[in-house]
Amino acid sequence: MTYAELMEFLDSHVSFSLLHSQDVDSALSAAEAGTLEDPLASEVLTGIYRANACSAPDSEVTRADSFSGLAALRLRSQADDADAQLFRQVLQLSQTLDRAFDEETLRQKKGA
Repeated sequence: MTYAELMEFLDSHVSFSLLHSQDVDSALSAAEAGTLEDPLASEVLTGIYRANACSAPDSEVTRADSFSGLAALRLRSQADDADAQLFRQVLQLSQTLDRAFDEETLRQKKGA
């Protein structure tokens, strides 16, 4: 699965927006420039991109590296003083990330 495919999957399966009605390339560029107004989306977009050492949105991503890209966010959301809304969003994001890779694995097994 590519970075762009993963971001599109996440954006369409979580209850909050990551791409904010932009294509993946535009949202990522805005996140990297610090002009995307949603700090959670910015952290997700850049964290997964960097952890997978992507060079472009069509770069391949892995489950392990994608979760590594969210590690700091996940720890922060689980802190005792963390905002409950952030905790719910990060939980949903983590579950959806797992589902994206599960579905990709099933697609690959069907094709084999």
